[in-house]
Amino acid sequence: MDGEVGRFTFTTHGVQQGSQLRHRTSRWLFPPLQGKEWYRTRGFKEVALVHGVVDDSYRKTAALINRIRHQSAEAGTPSRTLCDTAEGEGQQMLAQMDRQADRILQEHAFTREGVPEEAVDWGKASAGLSPEEVAQAIASCEVPEDWKAEMETNPVSYEDPSRQVYTSMDAVGVKQQKTARDTAPPPKRRGKHPQEYVYTTVAQVDHDEGSYVLVGSHTGGVLRLLLAFLLDNGLWKQGLTFLTDGQKTLQGAILKAFSWWGNLQLILDWYHLDKKCQEELSRAMTGREVRNAALQEIRPLLWHGLVDRAIQFLRQLDPETLKRPEARDQLIASLERNKPYIPCYAVRKGLGLRNSSNRGEKANDLVVSERQKHNGMSWSPEGSVGLAAVTALIRNQGQDTWFDQNIVPFELARVA
Repeated sequence: MDGEVGRFTFTTHGVQQGSQLRHRTSRWLFPPLQGKEWYRTRGFKEVALVHGVVDDSYRKTAALINRIRHQSAEAGTPSRTLCDTAEGEGQQMLAQMDRQADRILQEHAFTREGVPEEAVDWGKASAGLSPEEVAQAIASCEVPEDWKAEMETNPVSYEDPSRQVYTSMDAVGVKQQKTARDTAPPPKRRGKHPQEYVYTTVAQVDHDEGSYVLVGSHTGGVLRLLLAFLLDNGLWKQGLTFLTDGQKTLQGAILKAFSWWGNLQLILDWYHLDKKCQEELSRAMTGREVRNAALQEIRPLLWHGLVDRAIQFLRQLDPETLKRPEARDQLIASLERNKPYIPCYAVRKGLGLRNSSNRGEKANDLVVSERQKHNGMSWSPEGSVGLAAVTALIRNQGQDTWFDQNIVPFELARVA
């Protein structure tokens, strides 16, 4: 048995009456194990998972645990066991959450795929800010009057944050572990060798003063967990706002999964919009000076939600300043596609509303990147998402419920 006091073995007993085995402690009191597995106490899991592998490598955590327990590496817990423990616990958590989602969806008359079986006003009770508040925020912007008239028609509404659920989600990639060591010399080629990655989708959910992190191996599964979480916490009456980086497949998956949600909106994160403009104009234009001059013109337009004016400006760029017109055209196509999701950022900032998916980016760092993106590290798909599930459980303050009841709590956590 692996425990916080050490790794030890003990003798089990059986009671036999004649030729019949009446009692056997090794099988009837303890669940069966496979191969050379060890039973693990709650205390060991707390030390190894909560205070160990989520922050440090398996090797360093194993060395620390064995040092505290005064056991040698040979007699103590090897790092491979810690890896299997974290991966196994994480996979069990994900399986339990999937079963929990099945139950919740069934209770609320949804199909297993997350489609409502009845026509109910899901998400339609949320209210936006008053027209007076919005008009005052627009009037306070120091821009020309004709700009203000166009800002009033921006398609993205101004939600009441107290009656809104904000969600940021993205897939985080880490280097994939090779199934076998490649002994052949690498082929000679220019540039970096292609590197395979495994991805974990991370979603940060925020409502009122609480937050919750969901993880999964693919976007569809995380969106399904998100739906179950919203239903289980009575948030189906609230508005639902996704702050995204503009990835087409992610936007499509969100719209497909929540097309029936009455008050759903997507907002393109300002940082990623600005970054996209910088990258595409750098590709399109002949030098830094002309690119910066173009950015100085287009940034205020997009910051105030004037997408049509920004597109018109890009189309009228002097052909002599363009080295790759196709890059300019790609930027125009991106703005046209994302126009329904580009708000008036200036007004939203004045109203104290969110313009950024930075909380989701921070969740990505805390749950995956800070632990799994280091030199020399590589991961299996099961190992990466399993460790992320353990980290998310601790982030959500649900470890006690999991260790005591084998249940992952679906509750907003009050994170300091």
